[in-house]
Amino acid sequence: MTLVVLLLLVTMTACMGKDREENAGTVDTGPNDSGTEEMKPVTLTFLSAWNGGGAGFPQDQKNNPVAQKIREKTGVTLDLESITTSEVEKLNTMFASGTVPDIVNAPFWSTTGGEGQVIKKAAMEGQLLDLTPYLDKYPNIKRLATTGIAKDFAEFDLNSPEFEGKTYLIPTETPDGTPESIHNWNYGLFARGDILKALNVKAEDIDTQDELYDLLVKIKNGGFKDIGGKPVIPAGTMWNGWDYGQFLAGWTDYTISDFREVDGKLIHWTQSKDHEARLLYMRKLLTEGLFDLEAFSNTSTTANEKLTTGKVAVFGAQPMLGDLQKTLYKTNPEMKYELLGPMKNKSGNIRTQVEKPGRSGFPVLFLSASIKDPDAALRYIDYVNSEEGRLLAYFGIEGTHYTMENGLPQWNPDVKKQFDENPDLKRDAGLNYLPGRFIGAFSSEVTWPTPEDQKTEWQKLEESFSAKMPIQIIDKVSASYLARDWPQYEQFRDKTSSLNFDEEFKKALFAASDEEAIDMLHNVQEKFRDAGVEEMSEFVAQKAAEREDVGF
Repeated sequence: MTLVVLLLLVTMTACMGKDREENAGTVDTGPNDSGTEEMKPVTLTFLSAWNGGGAGFPQDQKNNPVAQKIREKTGVTLDLESITTSEVEKLNTMFASGTVPDIVNAPFWSTTGGEGQVIKKAAMEGQLLDLTPYLDKYPNIKRLATTGIAKDFAEFDLNSPEFEGKTYLIPTETPDGTPESIHNWNYGLFARGDILKALNVKAEDIDTQDELYDLLVKIKNGGFKDIGGKPVIPAGTMWNGWDYGQFLAGWTDYTISDFREVDGKLIHWTQSKDHEARLLYMRKLLTEGLFDLEAFSNTSTTANEKLTTGKVAVFGAQPMLGDLQKTLYKTNPEMKYELLGPMKNKSGNIRTQVEKPGRSGFPVLFLSASIKDPDAALRYIDYVNSEEGRLLAYFGIEGTHYTMENGLPQWNPDVKKQFDENPDLKRDAGLNYLPGRFIGAFSSEVTWPTPEDQKTEWQKLEESFSAKMPIQIIDKVSASYLARDWPQYEQFRDKTSSLNFDEEFKKALFAASDEEAIDMLHNVQEKFRDAGVEEMSEFVAQKAAEREDVGF
């Protein structure tokens, strides 16, 4: 039976109201499965406030098998929306206009800047729903709010003292509380394998800034083409310059705060002398035609086109297998990208992901204060974070997409084969959009380890990257939080609120000369000094000396 017929049967059965099977052993399916509370059909608006966040949306948002099953269980249908612009810009516009969708998923890296600061401000202005009165009614949501979160981030950011005990945010993409469940994003530099082969270069040998530069020069002079026969760009990134920092691994270290110990003194990261070397290195790549001049203005569409046609010979980001496996790797498998290095940092260690035992910064869900039916939204979120809901989100319909064997879900062989051959089929069955937007305090790999003989080549490839770049765990309290007790902290924040070091750094990349670029860098560093960054660093150093659990 083909997958198309399987999906059609599921759709017909659900529409006829006959699909009522229960998952045996499920214990936390939410408060409404008992039938004691009537569920009226309701449609809610949902925004994925991530640039390119709609890539995983099914073509039929409302009648795919997963959406149908959730509607049967919760009475809720979602209207899905995403963005292809700046996350901060979208959130600012949304809150300024007062047109907040019922449910929003957005980045929340900190309350002191970026998207998190915008979200916190909106919460303080009453634009976000206070979830505190609902938490006991929805235990799975309550679990999300407390599990897999770094203790300092939970205290100072997620539950900011300014929230006065109110809960506004629901974390997602958080681990289940075990080190094994921390997701490895495998950030790094990836080079087209056919180009490396033609140059007789081993990917693992490129692990320093000098070796990277030499490789890019060889690529530029090698006459290599993309799948359309056009010249490649030696190096580049995805949208909006993400993540050009991978090309600067030589000047990074394992850190968990905004402060660095240099020659026995604590400095703020903006004051590092390393920025000069980083700036001049990137300028050299740009001026010599080794780096995509459009990298910092790429839209998601443009960046994906360059990626999936093999136009960028070396890119810095995550492995991007979701896009590549169904495009370039199908048409031109010889162009499969290989992980360079891993690149070494300034201490001679490989550059890799640094984490605390719990995650600091993550996507969050929040509800509009104007939502007409908050229980419907919370019922939806609570259900998909139950045992039954998670199985549905990751594996679909039992009997149709998977069966349970020895307590573990196993894909039906014909379904797995078709999903592997065409990932869009999996997406359109509704099996892509929930895990990355609604589910937290969970690790599918830990809960449902895939038997080795059932792993796809893409899972094995991703795992091979993780094996080369294992996560570094630092079980410390970030020194950044100590700065919040500095008496002049708010004044410092006010003085630097209009300063964006990263944006000024990017502007300096395109200055007329190296001298002008260095002047631009020194200018923004001086503005931070004028705001009191050195005094703040001294305060943090004193406070850190008073305790043993602080990390930099």
